[in-house]
Amino acid sequence: MDKTWINSKETSNPDYIEGILNFVNFTFEKSAKAGKILCLCRRCANLIWCSKEEVVDHLVEKGFLRNYNWTSHEKDSAVVNSSENRNEEEIAFNHDMRGLLQDAFEGVDMEDSIPNEVVDSFNSGREGSNQEPSMSGNDMDGFFNLLKDAGQKLYPNCEENKLVAVVHLFHLKCLNGWSNKSFTQLLEYLSFLLPEGNVLPKSYSETKKIIRSLGLSYEKIHAYPNDCMLFWKDKANDDFYSECGVLRWIVNTNIEEDSIDYTMKKKKPKAAKILRWFPLIPRLQRLYMSSKTASLIRWHDEEGTKDRLIRHPVDSLAWKHFDEKYPDFVVDPQNLRLGLASDGFNPFKSMNVTYSTWPVILIPYNLPPWLCMKQPNLILSLLIPGPKSPGNKIDIYMQPLIEELQQLWDAGIETFDASKGERFQLRAALLWTINDSPARAMLSGWSTRGEKACPCYGYNTESMWLYHSRKYCYMGHRRWLDQRHSYRHDKKSFDGNKELRMLPGRIFGS
Repeated sequence: MDKTWINSKETSNPDYIEGILNFVNFTFEKSAKAGKILCLCRRCANLIWCSKEEVVDHLVEKGFLRNYNWTSHEKDSAVVNSSENRNEEEIAFNHDMRGLLQDAFEGVDMEDSIPNEVVDSFNSGREGSNQEPSMSGNDMDGFFNLLKDAGQKLYPNCEENKLVAVVHLFHLKCLNGWSNKSFTQLLEYLSFLLPEGNVLPKSYSETKKIIRSLGLSYEKIHAYPNDCMLFWKDKANDDFYSECGVLRWIVNTNIEEDSIDYTMKKKKPKAAKILRWFPLIPRLQRLYMSSKTASLIRWHDEEGTKDRLIRHPVDSLAWKHFDEKYPDFVVDPQNLRLGLASDGFNPFKSMNVTYSTWPVILIPYNLPPWLCMKQPNLILSLLIPGPKSPGNKIDIYMQPLIEELQQLWDAGIETFDASKGERFQLRAALLWTINDSPARAMLSGWSTRGEKACPCYGYNTESMWLYHSRKYCYMGHRRWLDQRHSYRHDKKSFDGNKELRMLPGRIFGS
């Protein structure tokens, strides 16, 4: 049976769809349980049981699981998920934990840096690398702890190791929205079911310590309850806002003022508002740790089409104008062009609760059009807390991100490129923001309501206040007409005046 379709990048290709249907029909005939099979799309990753219709939809929408080896799908061959013939070629989930750790701890030379007894717990060695990035003591401790977990069997004679089990369970928790309490209860029960001597973590906190060692954590920055400032940098140790004296902590109003200091010393105080900052620079550097992703970042320069059709942001006038204005940035195609998107949403899935949380997301537009807008490539940078929208004070919360963007633009950051095996100075530029009209007003600082509401023409906006309707209407559209058009001299049908003004100039941000 032809299997070339499985690696097709075009999921709408008729050959790909036909291959999926043949595969799903065969699999359901041989190995379905209660009308379901493990879905092999990139999201479910052979972990979630789905019906035939769901599997087909997922494979068409999400694509086939990468590195899946299909070796036994003939009429007289063994069943796909048969445990009797389980070997490396038939396992749909290949756990490359060594590769995962190598990506997490940028290019560490596994052979030179790891004790022999730990290296021996892995089956394959790292292919040649010419770089040996330095690591701090804390990073090395976390690295060795993860290596031990990756070499430690979940229980005696188990085929899986501790790190694989922890990563998969935590992945399921995130996919299905399990609470921390329910996850702890599940771990306790699984530990009870597993044989004696198992090393499965017993709680969510233990699991989180292991996951945190993989890197890409976030920082909590306390914020003033009224969105006036962040308790950050030189103000990180302040307990109150110097302008008005409001505390950064939640204080029980039933406690007398004299006992507040005593209560704060006795118990760890809780911040009234917390901004979650996901540092951007290490996340951008992580893109280059995969040789495949690092090479795709140069797609816009090496493989992008040069005709006049717009297929990708690289074909836009804004991209070309930027290239002309900053030729020193364009010299290295590895430099990133970013887009920024932000909007509020209610995280509680209930219309009865009024709450607005604002994520700030960065999009790397260097990637090809079929990848740049995919969920795995959207980078969460900030999570601005509610319960209300930050409004025009969103700039207060943007400070950590703006500082990173400024550093990436001015000097850049030294980064290892796995595709070339060398280091380079990574720079990045923010080209676009993607928002609705109210959010655009917040981010740009130009109100999209009121007398001068047009963000394109600014002070040249022509408006009129309607006293009975108590709102503005926007006039002056005749300025866009040809100078000889009859409407320009028609006073009766419009505002009682002739329109002799020329077309106003647009506002540009550069």
